[in-house]
Amino acid sequence: MSASSVFKDILSSSGYVYLIGVAGDSGSGKTTFTAAIKNLIGEDLVSTISLDDYHLYDRKERDARKITPLSPEANDFSSLERDVGRLKQGLAIEKNWYNHETGTIEGPVSFRPTKIIILEGLHPLFSPGVRTHLDFSFFVDPAPDVKREWKLKRDIGTRGYTEQAVRREMALRESDYLSFVAPQREYARGIIGISFSRYGRSLGWKENIYRVSLALEPLPGIPERIWMQFDLGGVLSGRTRPCSVEYMPVVEKSRSMGKVELDGGFPCESADSISSLLEEQTGVDPRGHLLQCPLLTPTDLMQLIVCWRIISHRLSIEKE
Repeated sequence: MSASSVFKDILSSSGYVYLIGVAGDSGSGKTTFTAAIKNLIGEDLVSTISLDDYHLYDRKERDARKITPLSPEANDFSSLERDVGRLKQGLAIEKNWYNHETGTIEGPVSFRPTKIIILEGLHPLFSPGVRTHLDFSFFVDPAPDVKREWKLKRDIGTRGYTEQAVRREMALRESDYLSFVAPQREYARGIIGISFSRYGRSLGWKENIYRVSLALEPLPGIPERIWMQFDLGGVLSGRTRPCSVEYMPVVEKSRSMGKVELDGGFPCESADSISSLLEEQTGVDPRGHLLQCPLLTPTDLMQLIVCWRIISHRLSIEKE
């Protein structure tokens, strides 16, 4: 049996449903990482549920009630807890669908569980009844100035809002974000931080180069050895872009974590080791799927690291 079929065969033959929670504010970059997980592991094995589907009120009614979608009273946590419990058992659910273009709630629609399900949204780590079912979780936490620019670009460009409306909404939401979304960071097993590059703020818009960090709790043993590779001759001759890798131990709410931070533009060979490992496990070569050589961004590399850690953790569960 080839290595590329082992991981998928293990998942396909197992009745275990692996749940991942990805939390963060609206426009924080959650979808970038959930899409990478889905693309690299395979849409036949991975599905995503947007927790916006569990809003109790449509946009017009929220405005009338003067509440934001970040407020717990705007969300149906009892239905979410019930549905997550059913999904964990491998059972289908009926849920609504929140239409972002119109701000209306539609449905219900049927959802059948895949082997890996990602719960993405504002509140996947808010409810203890949901957290108890999660196998892995991330909190995506961009710096306020990065988040502000992203939200303006997304909501004006793809959701039809005016700049004035977006700025007004951000001001209204800030208090609820600090009260109800930000505290979920302490429950996440991994924290993804994003800030403007030290090599120039404009690199974010021009080349998608940000300073990206990943802090992780200690998890079961990692058998693989994974290298980041650089052409030292190219570096010393000045032919490459500036880049940096930094590691530091950190403490998050009394939890000891290891944090790696990437910044700048990385040469393509730096991803060879982890790309080969992921291809062996999933049958998908990231170098032809996600990575755009000759320059790799910190986000590119961090997506690979996140996928590798999820696969390693999922396999460790099978061995227990």
